[in-house]
Amino acid sequence: MAKKIKIISLSLPYLMPVFLLLAVFKIDVDAGRGQNIRVAILTDAKEFHLSVRGNFKVVSLPGEKVLSTWYSLPRSVITSAENGIKIAKQEYPVARIKIIPQKDSSINVDNRRYRGEIDIIQNANKSLTVINTVDVEDYVRGILYHEISHRWPLEAIKAQAVAARTYAFYRIKNNKKNLFDVTDDIYSQVYGGSTSERYRTNLAVERTKGLVMIYNNDVLPAYYHATCAGMTEDAVQLWKTNLAPLKGVVCSFCANSPHFRWKKNFRSKDVQDKLNAKGYLLGLIKEIIVEKRNKSDRIETLKIVTRDNQEVVISGKDFRDIIGPNLVRSNNYAVFMKGYYFDLIGKGWGHGVGLCQWGAKEMAHERYLFEEILKFYYPGVKIVSYEAKGF
Repeated sequence: MAKKIKIISLSLPYLMPVFLLLAVFKIDVDAGRGQNIRVAILTDAKEFHLSVRGNFKVVSLPGEKVLSTWYSLPRSVITSAENGIKIAKQEYPVARIKIIPQKDSSINVDNRRYRGEIDIIQNANKSLTVINTVDVEDYVRGILYHEISHRWPLEAIKAQAVAARTYAFYRIKNNKKNLFDVTDDIYSQVYGGSTSERYRTNLAVERTKGLVMIYNNDVLPAYYHATCAGMTEDAVQLWKTNLAPLKGVVCSFCANSPHFRWKKNFRSKDVQDKLNAKGYLLGLIKEIIVEKRNKSDRIETLKIVTRDNQEVVISGKDFRDIIGPNLVRSNNYAVFMKGYYFDLIGKGWGHGVGLCQWGAKEMAHERYLFEEILKFYYPGVKIVSYEAKGF
């Protein structure tokens, strides 16, 4: 049933293909949609570029009242105004707005294309947070290219699609009171919008549509990583998540991964500086000693000894997080001191919990189906439709 719009004012700002329709009704923004996820694609941004091909509406939040309807928007700078948000030459005297594209319209933020809608939020310091609200299936389409090769066997990509969708639902469940559910980087899942979609990854999403993993009738925190190098990690070691499907399994499938073994050289002073920036207040590092390993052979604790005989114990997880997860590729390594330098010689890439992606690739080559791959790395799970479970 069509809604009637009461037009309060009409204006045509010069140079902009826009007419303002200030209205007093609330839009039913969720009508006809599946499950949505809120992805923070920018946080604390001073400005960004936005373009929209086709018609779109700008509504205020909360309240969802229409502020304006645009025919289109060429690439324009979005900034904070003194009392709100500025799109090109148009100022909106509110701290939160939503961009709602109409059918067949497309949104670009900083030259990256997105499905769904865009929220723009003015933060207390006048910076901007940008959130893409998008259907979960479209979100997974925007993830897979970044998280797994689209050239890999389709069963491996399908396994990754189910893991990514499951993790998305886990984050939705646990972030209902927060501003967004996930970020678009390695700290959630790397997401590139529809710009990142590829034929084979989209095919994997379509052929696993709606499927998620559950354990004890609850959605699983379906962590995954690149290469476990022989055994996946117990999640309790990292996040105090004590679940049977995440206790770790012996994996013989990732031996041919290019990340199975790695070596990295560090200057001790650089490591000292990074630790001190996090409050450790260390002098010059003399020695780094592996103090304790867990059952998967990953490091639980390190002892750092300085040249003035100061000793500090730090968890392997914290050390990796501080130095950088792309430098210290895993928590499974040996330390070789070389004066003012040292080498880490290690195995695997990633935190090690859940799905081993290079293992999944090999399993797919060996004709395992995606369900078998998932149940190997997450033993005890059920694979179900999220719609049937009412998530």
